[in-house]
Amino acid sequence: MLTRMRLVKGATALLYVGPLIAGLGGFGWTMTLPFTAIFVVWLMILRPEQWPASPEEWLTAPAWLAALAQVLSQIVLVAILFGVGRGLGGLADIGAVNLNPMLPLSISFVSIPLCRMLWDADEAASQGYFLDEEAKLAYADNAAGQAATAIVPLLNLPDAAPDADVARAVAAALDVPAAELRLNALVAALAQPNRSHAALRQALVVWATEPEIVAPAQVAGSMASAFAVAGGNFDLLRLYVPRALALIAAFPNRASDFPHPARLIEVAESAPQSDLPAHLQADVRDGLRALARSVEAALVGLPVAAPAVEPEPMVAPVRRTA
Repeated sequence: MLTRMRLVKGATALLYVGPLIAGLGGFGWTMTLPFTAIFVVWLMILRPEQWPASPEEWLTAPAWLAALAQVLSQIVLVAILFGVGRGLGGLADIGAVNLNPMLPLSISFVSIPLCRMLWDADEAASQGYFLDEEAKLAYADNAAGQAATAIVPLLNLPDAAPDADVARAVAAALDVPAAELRLNALVAALAQPNRSHAALRQALVVWATEPEIVAPAQVAGSMASAFAVAGGNFDLLRLYVPRALALIAAFPNRASDFPHPARLIEVAESAPQSDLPAHLQADVRDGLRALARSVEAALVGLPVAAPAVEPEPMVAPVRRTA
């Protein structure tokens, strides 16, 4: 997506080259009208957030005023480019050139299909990519809704799906700048008591507790989110706890991303009984208490002891009984 963004900026240059060439060629100011039309169409396709989104909205006075302001801004921009071209032509002593007027118009027009093939503003926004800060602010209001829509395929994954397939789907969905919003939406969806999604929960716990996610704070609060996804399930906590102990020891500066120590103690004391052997349940509860102590120490700047046993990258497969 970042490569596409760079290519779009390159293709956009063609849009501006057309009026410059027209100015250099000595064409009359009437040429600014078709160029303005091209600029407005480009703006509607590449920057839809700046225009009314529905026919009903187009019928309102504020929408017409906003659209008129956009058109006027493009007229001014084209006139400036046209004038710059004429000024450069005068400095270079270039007289009127026998140039087909369709040439500069075509150069500007070709920017529209090129940019549209490279960039879908709505799709890019759903992944957290924006052409500039203005576009980012414009999409801020519905960013949460887009994140909720993006996670629907994950929530539709069957528990019978292979672990590797679910892990790949999770990584693909969350490998975007909007990962935090999507992870938050998943945590909220999985908090509903009628949702099990054991395969998805397992993949999320693994993804959110990977060192490459936690160390650079790629997703704020990822460790707390993974803990929430585990939801007190002992099978998932057996996966979470050793990874969390290793991560807090390795990256104590990321302590704020972990669950609050009081919450860890609360789950350790109140988590419902499981059909796991008693000694495994005791290990999980002891691990949660140890994690609470480590997080508390890291939050106040004290050294954190390394775990006695390094966790496996992936412990024994989690039973899908959640």
